Amino acid sequence: MLDAKLLREQVRYNCLLAEAHHGGTLSVCGLVLRLRDHYKWEQGLPPWREPEPSDLLDWIETREARWEEIDSEGFTSLRIGSELLDPFQVERINDVLVPEGLVYGAGYVAGLRPSFFLGTLREIQYLDDVRVLMVGKELARDIFASPAMRQGSIIYARHHPMVSFLWEQIFERRPSARNALHFALAQYGLDMEAVSADPNGHADRLYAISEEQLATWVHHELGEMRQSLFDNAMWREIVASYANSAVEVYARVLKDLAADTDETGLLAHITTARKAASLGFYVAFLRPFTKLLFPEILRAFRVFRQSRDWATIAAARDRARQRITRQIEDLVRLHRQGESRGRPWAKRAIEEELIAPLGILKRS
Repeated sequence: MLDAKLLREQVRYNCLLAEAHHGGTLSVCGLVLRLRDHYKWEQGLPPWREPEPSDLLDWIETREARWEEIDSEGFTSLRIGSELLDPFQVERINDVLVPEGLVYGAGYVAGLRPSFFLGTLREIQYLDDVRVLMVGKELARDIFASPAMRQGSIIYARHHPMVSFLWEQIFERRPSARNALHFALAQYGLDMEAVSADPNGHADRLYAISEEQLATWVHHELGEMRQSLFDNAMWREIVASYANSAVEVYARVLKDLAADTDETGLLAHITTARKAASLGFYVAFLRPFTKLLFPEILRAFRVFRQSRDWATIAAARDRARQRITRQIEDLVRLHRQGESRGRPWAKRAIEEELIAPLGILKRS
């Protein structure tokens, strides 16, 4: 018989341990922002309600003290019925949990940081032959939460992290994202400044938009499963070899773009379904590194805002895919040369030949 309470505590412990082991790899600002978001989730606050600073600081101090207490420990196995399972045996664990109305996720995010969550199962959807587990109330999570993720042949879609992410983008209103974000919200008849000024009055709309966009975002994960430009085993090897470096970020961005430009990926879905709001959000949410590697979409979006010609977006996707193919080939080539010349040599070569020309590294 499944002891759901015990399972929740075990997953929460592993979440805490993941933070203890890897929270220090984040910048101070990045760590505090993630802790703030986690505090809101733990206290049941909507993403747009800011906690009392003194309460938040006390909570952070308590959590960091707990990290120090357990930092030397290893992840605990999970008691699933009569079995004691490794916390990364995701498929076996979900074989038991899904019929019980629960869903569990475990994997590695950027920087090879382990991440775990446990939640209620709201719905199971299928994209062709791919199972998508829609997560309802989250019972355990860590500060590395992501709205959508893939583990093996399963895609997880998490609504609460999606709402938090959407609000964070609206709240920040980065200058480079303002036009695209304004365009995306306008497709719903909303004004960005009005939403930012009165999120409570727009709460229902924000939740609904997050729900709709999450259903779109899972097509990125589908594209990752189907893309063939970047061999998965090679990609994992590269990411592990250059963890927490510009090379890892470069490899991750290329993999993301290989997925998004795949014929089964996110941009193909957006274009085929004529999802103008999703296109706006896609451009608004692009990270600086991704923009450098996908300038075609920025130019195409500027044209699209005036013409509404979806062929412009499709053409940009095709052009980018041809270039991304060459960039992946060059990355793999230099990495393989490092097998005989050494990883430090390969790292320098990748940075100098592939990353520095983008203008984000100082040449020595």
